[in-house]
Amino acid sequence: MIHNTPLSYHFKQRHFWFDIAVLALLFVVAAYVPILKIVPLVACLELFSFFSFHLLAKGRRSQLQGFLGGFISSTAVFVQVLNDEKFAFSSSKDLLQTLLLAVCAMLAECLFILFFLTSDLPLIYYVPFITQLIFFGGAALYMNFHSGSKTAPKDEVSDELDLLIDHPIVWKNVSKFAFIILALVSLMHFIGNNLGFSQDISTLLVSLFEAHAILASVVTQWSLAPQNIDLLKLVFIVLLGNTISKSYLAFKGKNLSAKPLFIALMISALAISLGVTFIGHAFLP
Repeated sequence: MIHNTPLSYHFKQRHFWFDIAVLALLFVVAAYVPILKIVPLVACLELFSFFSFHLLAKGRRSQLQGFLGGFISSTAVFVQVLNDEKFAFSSSKDLLQTLLLAVCAMLAECLFILFFLTSDLPLIYYVPFITQLIFFGGAALYMNFHSGSKTAPKDEVSDELDLLIDHPIVWKNVSKFAFIILALVSLMHFIGNNLGFSQDISTLLVSLFEAHAILASVVTQWSLAPQNIDLLKLVFIVLLGNTISKSYLAFKGKNLSAKPLFIALMISALAISLGVTFIGHAFLP
């Protein structure tokens, strides 16, 4: 959907303040029912995407909506950008930036999940996501200022990923994501209990579909029984699953020509984050 209403217009609408009131109520409920914290979390991400859509520059709509779409589903962004014919004429630089920004959004959401769903979590748990966020953000900026490839003509490139609508909080997305979290938790239990797989293998298999969603379910379980879960190990298993799935989607996608470069960036980010985290153990509490 094309953005055609100013931010000031929404402040005058009842549904805007209704959404804010419902969000505040959800925070109150989550304070008493910790497992429901994921619901206001997703609602906040929706609200953040809404304000970003209105306040950030519109000169690079594809990259902008790749970033905003990554908060909802980075996997969906990859599938659409890499296979939809309307992106077939986009330059390699534009496609790479859109994909990298979608990953950045997913990593930022992971940081938000860790902060919101846990209390007093040591900094070392944030390091893998911060490291990868800096790496991918830096790569996107480097391509923006140093790449010589040209963007396809305006009439040949679509601006939209069609992942957002012009509404403060899309409660359909909130309820869908909350349902996905519960479904993933159930799936992990099923894989572990009925198929005999360990929690590590269960986490890896599910993380192939949506990294931030499985992270939310893992953190939720850890917050209820921290003594039974090695959270840092599962964090890297989730990041490994994300690296494998995003690299596979890039390899199979028909629109991206710079496949080796993107896959190399994904593998490098995982290796660097692992190394930085290992070193960080010696200096961080």
